[in-house]
Amino acid sequence: MTTRANIVVIGGGLAGMSAALEALHQTRNAVGVSVALLEKETRTGGNSAKASSGINGVLTRTQQAQRVVDSVRAFARDTERSGHGRSNETLVRKLTEDSTAAVTWLQKEFGLDLDVLAQLGGHSAPRTHRRPEVGGKPQPVGWGVVSALAERLGAYARDGSGRFRLETGAHVTQLLKASDGGVAGAEYTTANGARHRVRADVVVLATGGFAGEGARPGFLREYAPQLAGLASTNGAFATGDGLRLASALGAALVDMDQVQVHPTGFVAAADPANPTKFLAAEALRGEGGILLDAQGARFVDELDTRDRVTAAIFRHCAAPDTCARHNSTNAGQGPSAAAFLVLPQAAADRFGLGSLGFYAKMGLVSRAAGVDGLAAALRVDAKVLRETLDAYDAARSTSGQSDAYGKSVFPEAVAAAEAYFWGVVTPVTHYCMGGLRFDTRTRVLRAADGAPIRGLLAAGEVTGGLHGANRLAGNSLLECVVYGREAGRQAATAVKAL
Repeated sequence: MTTRANIVVIGGGLAGMSAALEALHQTRNAVGVSVALLEKETRTGGNSAKASSGINGVLTRTQQAQRVVDSVRAFARDTERSGHGRSNETLVRKLTEDSTAAVTWLQKEFGLDLDVLAQLGGHSAPRTHRRPEVGGKPQPVGWGVVSALAERLGAYARDGSGRFRLETGAHVTQLLKASDGGVAGAEYTTANGARHRVRADVVVLATGGFAGEGARPGFLREYAPQLAGLASTNGAFATGDGLRLASALGAALVDMDQVQVHPTGFVAAADPANPTKFLAAEALRGEGGILLDAQGARFVDELDTRDRVTAAIFRHCAAPDTCARHNSTNAGQGPSAAAFLVLPQAAADRFGLGSLGFYAKMGLVSRAAGVDGLAAALRVDAKVLRETLDAYDAARSTSGQSDAYGKSVFPEAVAAAEAYFWGVVTPVTHYCMGGLRFDTRTRVLRAADGAPIRGLLAAGEVTGGLHGANRLAGNSLLECVVYGREAGRQAATAVKAL
């Protein structure tokens, strides 16, 4: 069966939904223009729905209300520093300059209460926005954002205008090639095995990365074989589909070996060997959580960039006597490198007790009373633990100076807490910095000559070049909104020009 839509968006995560909504907005007065969104899973959201730390933005109303001193230049500098000099500066400039509008769009257009700020690892100011708890219950930022956008798209689908249709369970198998080498639509299969074609003027790829491949053959084993089989926060659906689709048309790939390993994926006491881990949000450390080895000693600046914290865990927490483990009969089945994540009561309050309660119900976080209770729970020497916590607070009291690990931001005191919340965390594959080479107009570029492939745009994790060697925490949701909306604008402009 063959159908037609002027704009086809492939992928229903935050980037895809942002692209579809912006395209619909930009063509609201254009007669007969339609948008189709194809999602291979049974519902939209993708990995965006799992995001828990927040979305970055500078000069937002939230920053202004909290009197945060920040700037686009500082944000761009942090992003480039995190990317270790490999980030495309032009792409970074657009990301950071458009961050104000991106957060404002979510706040004003969808009424999202992105009112909590945190300074996460690698940031020079508090600029990562998330949602507050309501009635003691958490409001996960990723789930809240994608739910709001999905609801708006649902309204478009039901309004009877025929301007928008959403098809789930639609696995795109190839892009249709036009006679001039551009893109003319897509071919896909549905759950019943039926094959379909949709003709289009513009196709937007928003299919995400490939960190969910695990040990299966694919891009991960080809470009980063040392990470194949490592536990992941990604769903099994993250298999690099868009990269294969665009590569078949000659699209350029960039930084494919740059795969981010997040330092803190929770190890469940009941199932330590599970290859899919629940992310221990960056905000847990941003609000004052610390990392300890199995001896009760610190070993890293908890607010350093993700790659450096990850490297420290592999370096300091991989020996039998330093690898953190739960006190359970199957603990030995867990990862070979792990640390304890510990939050004093004040940090727990800042992060949100409702969210910690959610983690606790999943068997990921436990509570201990006082330092002695924590030492017993972690099975570490209480004297060593006290010395570690006292040293942290001593460094915290020395204003403006760094401690032995280079840490200079100490959100909360840790030594005299009434209670502590703790879990075991391990590095996990989390995000692919590499992907399709694209430009600030979201045009996918050809490998042969660097020219745009007509009719093919891309946004989100399927693209590469923006984050360099390491993505800065909080830039994933931002990238999806900034470049997703840009793709929608570019698609609408192209269609209206026909």
